[in-house]
Amino acid sequence: VSHAPCQGEGVWAQATRPLLVTCLSQPLRDMGGSASSLATTDVDTTPHVVKTSPIPGQKPGTSGLRKKTKEFMRYPYLHNYVQSVFNTLKDLNVPVEGGTLVVSGDGRYWNDKAIQIIIKMAFANGVGRVWCGTDGLLSTPATSAVIRCREAGFQPFGGFICSASHNPGGPDDDFGIKYNCENGGPAPEKMTDLMVAWTAKIEEFKICSGLPDVGLNVPITYKLGSKTVEVF
Repeated sequence: VSHAPCQGEGVWAQATRPLLVTCLSQPLRDMGGSASSLATTDVDTTPHVVKTSPIPGQKPGTSGLRKKTKEFMRYPYLHNYVQSVFNTLKDLNVPVEGGTLVVSGDGRYWNDKAIQIIIKMAFANGVGRVWCGTDGLLSTPATSAVIRCREAGFQPFGGFICSASHNPGGPDDDFGIKYNCENGGPAPEKMTDLMVAWTAKIEEFKICSGLPDVGLNVPITYKLGSKTVEVF
């Protein structure tokens, strides 16, 4: 694990450059979007540790953490919260290492950027495989169903859903994120209490800052070295 100082948005800026895999997935749409796969070892999945400090007010309710979109977009607001979730999962011995995680959302403004951040942080925290809905779209009930029923059922250890439910979306409206457990249901209060505790003491987050964004526009499986992203 390499350490990188947090200087403004330097580390995150490196991870926002367009990726080759995004370009390669485009022809699949032109051919009708048939499922395919792309394997490459020419990607940097090195986890970087970035220094940070607590951000007040990151306390989720029964429907997750909801704030104004611009607050989520303010670096490193999302990073801090996602890392606090991963720290909590590891404290509770959830099988994050090498495990499968669902990451999607309801399609509101900034969903696409948030999903890419979460994927990079998931891999840096040891996740082996990420499942995403096409275009990053999965409702909360759909995410629950995927956790419980896709493949043999109960394969993922949980899932992140970028959604603020019925709240309006947009740059001047609301954004949200929630974590569902291995049973497909929302995180219980004892778990969210630990997440809040971590948000108040967090000092660093992990991210694969050299990993390019992956194209989510068609069903495809990306083999990125030892990591996998399945878009379905």
